[in-house]
Amino acid sequence: MKAFSYFKYSFHRIYFWLVCLAGSGYWGLQANAAEWNIQPRLTLSGTYTDNIGLGGIGAGFGGVVGDGGGDFVSEINPGLGIRGEGRRFNTNINYTLNNLIFAKSERVLMRHWLNANGTAEIIKERFFVDGRAAISQQNAFLFGPPAFDNTNLTGNLRDIRTWSISPYARHRFKNLASGELRYVRSAVSSSAQQFFSNTIDSVNLSMNSGSAFRTLGWGINYNHTKIDRERSGLSMGTLELERSAGTLRYVITPQFSLIGTGGYERNSFISIRGKSSSHFWTAGFSWVPTTRTNVNASAGQRFFGNTYAASIDHRTRRTVWNLSYLEDITTFGQQSMLGGSIIDPGALGQFLPGLQDGGQLLDQGLPLSFSDPNNFLTNRLFLLKRLQASLVLQGKKNSLVFRAYNFSRKAFTPDEEDESLIGIGNAFLTRNTTQTGGNVLLNHRLTALTSANFNFGYTRIRFGMTDQDDDLYIFMLSLNKRITPHINGLLRYRHHRRSSNRSNADFSANAITASVRMNF
Repeated sequence: MKAFSYFKYSFHRIYFWLVCLAGSGYWGLQANAAEWNIQPRLTLSGTYTDNIGLGGIGAGFGGVVGDGGGDFVSEINPGLGIRGEGRRFNTNINYTLNNLIFAKSERVLMRHWLNANGTAEIIKERFFVDGRAAISQQNAFLFGPPAFDNTNLTGNLRDIRTWSISPYARHRFKNLASGELRYVRSAVSSSAQQFFSNTIDSVNLSMNSGSAFRTLGWGINYNHTKIDRERSGLSMGTLELERSAGTLRYVITPQFSLIGTGGYERNSFISIRGKSSSHFWTAGFSWVPTTRTNVNASAGQRFFGNTYAASIDHRTRRTVWNLSYLEDITTFGQQSMLGGSIIDPGALGQFLPGLQDGGQLLDQGLPLSFSDPNNFLTNRLFLLKRLQASLVLQGKKNSLVFRAYNFSRKAFTPDEEDESLIGIGNAFLTRNTTQTGGNVLLNHRLTALTSANFNFGYTRIRFGMTDQDDDLYIFMLSLNKRITPHINGLLRYRHHRRSSNRSNADFSANAITASVRMNF
């Protein structure tokens, strides 16, 4: 073999077992009552692409192709799913070892995918522990070639590792109030050498009025977050974000309430856009006209200016509607801990049961959230503004998903924090970015065991500090077949391209994939 790359995560085993302990901490006392489901699996896959490195223009399945040329990639992916549920705990662990063999270059790569979470009730109705851990790969830089999955050798993929452990206590003061005290210890790291690894400690205290306050409700909340950043074992500074808030809710009708918040936030970072601490306020409403409809909206001011938030959720027997908008000061690490799915996986899993892995239905079972805006690597703290909308429609044989998003990030800390990561020129380029796009996904059930899927996606990436724009297009057509109750087959074609007014940034690529997944 010309190259052999194996990524060891011995230290991450600690995080993995933290999640296991969080999910099964009470198991030893109630083993007889626990239900466990252990599901080994094996996925075998072959992909031919005419542009393995996403450079230049692919020429279909013959002729001269872009940088890297064409290649055939074999994948052998053993995996294991573990679900455990008892009277006072549950855990869900999903792990896959992604082995890739590149025929032309004779490279062998091994990647890890992990998604694990669990919760345990240590003291009944009083004290709980949550835990989670994840390993994934993602496109690291917005200006680099956006790999569709691990079969693309673009040099733009990085491993992202996250874990968290969160003990918390709850108490109800009869019908007067209920309170929660939560501590979260979490960490985010990456295989990108110059990325600042984040260790995050957060304390949150909340108290909310109970049923005794029928007309005028109240709430208080305090949060303190400390983010320790380091690179190659050296401290790169600490960020502190502190927020104290009070809330009043005036109930006009059982369905409609007015809501106001006010407080103070103190942040330790040095902002390139003015002050980083100030008083804040918001005013808005909550409207729940039916059990299937929920509307919330607010507007106010924070240290960075006017701020807005909104959410609309509506369900019918055959549709799911969603619209939401949020603004917040955040970091790459904090966003990684939240995950990137734009649509509730439960909603999609309900309507499209023929596709695998509900949280990744838009990618049709692929490990990367290519259909979502890119939470690209940065050491800077930034203002996130995210507008998203989705509609799921289900017919007798067809299911449709429409969605759209606008995702902007504006850096609030200096470009120099990213100089060693991407260079000062690229740090300037990504100081202010906007990603606007959407997807249309059609699932057509040919038979009870076979479905065809069509997915078209478009994203425009705008670099606000210049006049540079990138247009990304993805087209996929796939056939999914349940061969036996334990074996599923997939045949997929995809076309992937980028058009840009940046020099040498255009590419196109085609790929055909055949895979079979066996559950044991």
